[in-house]
Amino acid sequence: MVVSNPQVKHFSDYRVVIAYDFGTTYSGAAYAFIHTTPAEVFDIQNWPHKSGNFYPKVPTVSVYPRNQSTLSEWGHAAKKVMLKPGAAKQNVLLSQFKLHLDESLQRAPIENGLTPVQAVADYLGVLHKHTLEELKRGFAKNYDTETFRYCLTVPAVWSDKAKQLMRQAAIQAGLISASDPSDRLILISEPEAAALYCEETMSDQIQLQDKDRIMICDAGGGTVDLIVFQVNFLDKNEAKVNNSGTRRTRQLKEVTKGMGESCGSVFLDSHFRELLETKLGKDVMSKVSPRDMYTMMEYFIDTIKPQFTGMDEFYLELPRSIKVEDLPASLRDHDEDGYLDDGMLYLSGQELEKKVFDPVVKKVIALIERQYKQIPDGRLEFLFLVGGFGSSKYLYQRVHEVFQDTKVNQIVCPSERAALAVVRGAAYYGVHPEVVVSRVSRRTYGISIYDIFDEKNDPQSKRYVRPDGVVECKDRFSLFVKKNEELLVDHCVKKDYNAYYGETTSVRIELFATENETVPRFDDEPGVHSVAKISIPVPDMPNMKKNEAIRFTVSMYFGKTEIRTEAEFQKTGEKYDVKCDFDVAVKYGS
Repeated sequence: MVVSNPQVKHFSDYRVVIAYDFGTTYSGAAYAFIHTTPAEVFDIQNWPHKSGNFYPKVPTVSVYPRNQSTLSEWGHAAKKVMLKPGAAKQNVLLSQFKLHLDESLQRAPIENGLTPVQAVADYLGVLHKHTLEELKRGFAKNYDTETFRYCLTVPAVWSDKAKQLMRQAAIQAGLISASDPSDRLILISEPEAAALYCEETMSDQIQLQDKDRIMICDAGGGTVDLIVFQVNFLDKNEAKVNNSGTRRTRQLKEVTKGMGESCGSVFLDSHFRELLETKLGKDVMSKVSPRDMYTMMEYFIDTIKPQFTGMDEFYLELPRSIKVEDLPASLRDHDEDGYLDDGMLYLSGQELEKKVFDPVVKKVIALIERQYKQIPDGRLEFLFLVGGFGSSKYLYQRVHEVFQDTKVNQIVCPSERAALAVVRGAAYYGVHPEVVVSRVSRRTYGISIYDIFDEKNDPQSKRYVRPDGVVECKDRFSLFVKKNEELLVDHCVKKDYNAYYGETTSVRIELFATENETVPRFDDEPGVHSVAKISIPVPDMPNMKKNEAIRFTVSMYFGKTEIRTEAEFQKTGEKYDVKCDFDVAVKYGS
């Protein structure tokens, strides 16, 4: 899709920022008034059917009638409906469907034939509707919804395609329309949002100093994302008044490229289920009803997971459908591996640590270690643990053992609002987008072009003779951004290219990327992947002859969370805001 000269809404026209942290297991919402000084963020904590649950976020679960594609319940209501007798036969419970947007995970298709975008859009739609209802109860009711701006968080590890799918889901959910200016909805990486929260709310508590470096470990349900920023203090002359009328005295500069991995708390759930299968036996587990399995897993998620410290003992109530005589003899004989007591299954701290927690926690520690090794001179003042999994006592304990005093001065877990750090930081970003001044490119980007053929360096298989007789080399990689390159947020790369009038009605550009450390010469080298296709319409030029060269300029912006592309034909001066079509599935590592 290509939009020519779109009308851009100015930042000052927006009045309210609504932020959504759409998570794998839980989701959150917050909002702030752009022109309020200082900016104050309000949390949405009143969720339908909450029933006194202390957790400030809402479960990311949806219920659909079986073989139907219309959402019937969501959040706490979805959990409650599945506890009813026979509910599993009549309904489909969707959970962890955010992971389907990450094509590298290669998950099984979603039930009921739903696409990942539809499943996400359905949930975002009801989340958004409820949030607007909550806003109307307060002062925000005085503002037209057309003056609302949105900030949506995404994992740092996500590919460009996954980010585009999230934007599509947001449009389908009704947050914005396809015709709105693209910056009415801004995406921000989850660890970056958390960094803004920590910098904004905790700088006085931890006595943040100029040039201090902070690492954010955002451990959520699906992914664990890391980012390292240096905090730069500004004097009065350097600090500019932003559009909200406030003067920011600190800026965040990314130190090294962030990284992430799918090793969040949902993988604890998988290991716990495997532990149950080991203790109870596959035959017994196969006979447990979906409702009873759901109840056992909820006990782990709500009780064991947040409280576990490594020394705890727990007792899991087994469903009545499990007969004692069907259980392995080891359980009935009360050996050291576990036993039954009045229908309660004993779970020792040692086996939970070894079989459930350590396989995941060790991956998180290894990820932090890899990120730390990338920091120049190894200087790191603070490590913040945020997110639902980030508030785990056991995770904090293990990270503290490895990193405190040896590699980082202080490890901090903002326990009061650790689970809300990301969504609150996203709201701050919507008000103060200027606080982040630079980012580090996570990969090398370039486009495929035809260039002058070099007899010494180019193979004959890539030789191409143009209509005017000039010999060119096809599949050349034209560099735009290098991996690990520091990019200002408004960083723009402009390059001029030729097309030939009359050959086609549009110019096709293909964007490539690679994790390799060296810049490739050709776009088909190992490790180089096609990530997007860009179509630029050729304007009508009545005085041009067929096959006559026409010059156009491609401008690409890489300093923000999403890539933006513009094109301008020099002869006519016509400009295009080009939408990249990230239609190629690519698996990227960190």
